[in-house]
Amino acid sequence: MKNIVRRIPNKKVTKNAKIFGVILLGAIVLVTLGLGVRLFIIASGSVDGHNLNDATRRAFMANQIVPASRGKIYDANGQVLADNTTVYDMYAVLDKKVARVKDTKTGKYINGSGHVIDKELTAEKLSKVINMDQKEILDRLETKAYQVEFISKKTQASRNLSIDQYKKIRALDLPGINFTPRPSRVYPNDSMASHLIGAMTTDDDQKTGQSKQVGFMGIEASENKTLAGKDGIKKYDGQVENIQDSTTVENGNDVYLTLDDSLQNTLETRMDTLFKSTQAKATVGVLMEAKTGRIVAATQRPNFNPNSKPINPEIWSNLLSQGAFEPGSTMKGITLAAAIDTGNWHPEDTYQSGTLLIDGKKVVDAFGQDQGMLTYREGFWRSSNVAFARTEQQMGSATWRKYLEKFGFLQSTNSGLNEEEPGIISFNYPIDQANTAYGQGISVTPLQMIQAFSAIANDGREVKPYFVDKVVNPANGAIVQQGKTENVARPIKASTAQQVRKDMIDVVNQETGTAKEFDLRPFGYQIAAKTGTAQVSEKGQYLQGLNNAIHSVMVLAPEKNPKYIFYMAVKQPKVFPDPTIQTTMNKVFQPLMLQALNNSDSAVKSKTTKQTVPNVVGKSIKDATQVLAKAGFRTAVIGSTGKISSQSLLPDQKSLTNQLIIIKAKGNTHLPDMTGWSLTDAQSVAKEVGFKLTWSGSGFISGQTVAKDQLVVKNTPVGITLKEKK
Repeated sequence: MKNIVRRIPNKKVTKNAKIFGVILLGAIVLVTLGLGVRLFIIASGSVDGHNLNDATRRAFMANQIVPASRGKIYDANGQVLADNTTVYDMYAVLDKKVARVKDTKTGKYINGSGHVIDKELTAEKLSKVINMDQKEILDRLETKAYQVEFISKKTQASRNLSIDQYKKIRALDLPGINFTPRPSRVYPNDSMASHLIGAMTTDDDQKTGQSKQVGFMGIEASENKTLAGKDGIKKYDGQVENIQDSTTVENGNDVYLTLDDSLQNTLETRMDTLFKSTQAKATVGVLMEAKTGRIVAATQRPNFNPNSKPINPEIWSNLLSQGAFEPGSTMKGITLAAAIDTGNWHPEDTYQSGTLLIDGKKVVDAFGQDQGMLTYREGFWRSSNVAFARTEQQMGSATWRKYLEKFGFLQSTNSGLNEEEPGIISFNYPIDQANTAYGQGISVTPLQMIQAFSAIANDGREVKPYFVDKVVNPANGAIVQQGKTENVARPIKASTAQQVRKDMIDVVNQETGTAKEFDLRPFGYQIAAKTGTAQVSEKGQYLQGLNNAIHSVMVLAPEKNPKYIFYMAVKQPKVFPDPTIQTTMNKVFQPLMLQALNNSDSAVKSKTTKQTVPNVVGKSIKDATQVLAKAGFRTAVIGSTGKISSQSLLPDQKSLTNQLIIIKAKGNTHLPDMTGWSLTDAQSVAKEVGFKLTWSGSGFISGQTVAKDQLVVKNTPVGITLKEKK
């Protein structure tokens, strides 16, 4: 048996081994614990300040979402009021580790790749394109960051760049300057009807991380759901799309408004002049078809250009439905209707004008004028407050309040605009009740006023104002929603309405009538009207003077069978360019109303006669124009040879007769005879061809500087003269 030799371990080695084991075990525990914590954090969905669940979901969803195209907004004649475009957000890469990339085919550097190399040169060139000065841009470029945008408190210079700005900056070939494209909205007519059409904002979808356009005012907001459509979603089994579980994209529908482009243009141009000349705080004007409730023209000042960013929040309110104000004496037309309807109007009775005391409080006529003993009929055309305070007392406050509600005051008209104000009333005391009879102590909106006066225009039948003519599926031209006349009330008898209109004639025809400046008898039309002057209240006190008043007018034209209702208000004008504010307001009213009345027969006919748009793509120019003319449409031809390649209105959709359809072929374009066209028609053709259009006047085209059939190309100057039809 061999002897077994046992070695006695070295105490020092044993001790070191134990220490090493402990350290190793500790390290393993720490690593394991760290990994466990990390896994727990990842499982919880957050790491390094990023939500992994959201990030993963967004990345996954972004690759699957098929974004819907937003519907367009048109006027009643098919002119585009809101269209889709692309804008760009610009950023600069500053990290020197990012190298410039060459195109393997051309050997040239790829535009924008790499980092900013010459900061001073970059700042100098960018300052000529974006809204930021060179020094401020350079300060951004000197920042120690991976990348920067050019944004300050005053401007978001690198956001929402137009296609033109994008192309200019790309042409500069600046290293490190990159872009992110985004869908956006463009408004071809800039500030025209801007409050009614509306504007857009961008929201980030928290589920997908994608930016979505959302309307936040006007029709863009009220019709946002139908305009937006629904995004599609593609689902996959591995690399293959699962068609059954995928959702097809539904593009937004197009919305056609009731606005008439020619009438809208006249109202806009005339309102510009009035607003500048009076330096008023605000103005609003609206023209409605009396029988149908269609709003054919509407605008306000100050307005804004929705193509410009940012928009001033102070002017976002739509004065048609928001910012309710005291109407003043235009309300006397409603008081008169209520008094006649209840047998409390005695036109030949007399009263003492000037001042009336009610519970120690004064009701005074304009400027406290004592015009002696007047009949109540005369008190109406002279717009006497005393006459209508007495009339309210004769009716009784309960009866008067009942008629205010029957006419639709103190409640929304629900005409299709979001956040419409109902208005308020002060009606607790006899003096308050009397005040409301002549339009003080009650606030209204223009929509409420024209709706109420529609009952007077239509022999007692009150119609709701509306703005949407139709909603159309752009894929097939099918009408998915049709605007229509809606009768909302019958607050007065037909005989009452007829008598009110006759009394409103006096306001125009009498020498002392307050609306004599609006007389259209020289042009062959008898109108019915009522003016108003309401004091502006601030901090519970009425301000004094004509500069601190709201001047308004309500017109029904013609009187016997009104076709149109016009309402206009001017708030706190600083300057009176004419002897009376009514004379200044008439410079808006007269050309607009004459244009509407002189063309009303053909306009009404066209609006009630709709034709199916023929498909002329592939036809010769001659055949296409003949087919469209036979169907009742006007044509403008872009090109001169070959077959028709496209048409401005989709085939098979229903459209109004006499509408202009632009058809395209090959070759040069010869200018058509544009006599009788609207400005919008000419602008549409100019946009397609590219010639530079200038104009003067308002109304319809009466002359053009380039003769019919003359060749026009891009940048050819073409001038037109516009004139109202008499």
